[in-house]
Amino acid sequence: MYRSSFIPIKQLAGQLILSQRHNHWGATLTTKELIFQRPHLSYHIFLDDILGLVPYPLPTNQRGTHSVVGWLEPNRHRDFYKLSVARLHLVNRQGAFTQDTADLIIPLNSRFIHFLSQVTNLTLLP
Repeated sequence: MYRSSFIPIKQLAGQLILSQRHNHWGATLTTKELIFQRPHLSYHIFLDDILGLVPYPLPTNQRGTHSVVGWLEPNRHRDFYKLSVARLHLVNRQGAFTQDTADLIIPLNSRFIHFLSQVTNLTLLP
């Protein structure tokens, strides 16, 4: 049996639009929610709770390389975004929690952003 460090999603709200999995993160988009997963931690965000999404340049250190936490590895094939939400549902191995007003820095590619702009009322700026 395959063991994953990602917490399984029992039921999705809405219809599945796009799901992407990578080594250290996964993202799922439905017509009603966005789910971002890291090993042992999932963020459930209803699309109505999204306040904004803006590109986020990764900070660099003195050597000119990106200095980020281990799971958030920079990659030239995806960009990072700052996602601001009014309500965030966290699910980890200890249980489920709700947090009001939060900002997340997440890696997403242009295809995911395109589908996200189609199912939300967010305006996609060039």
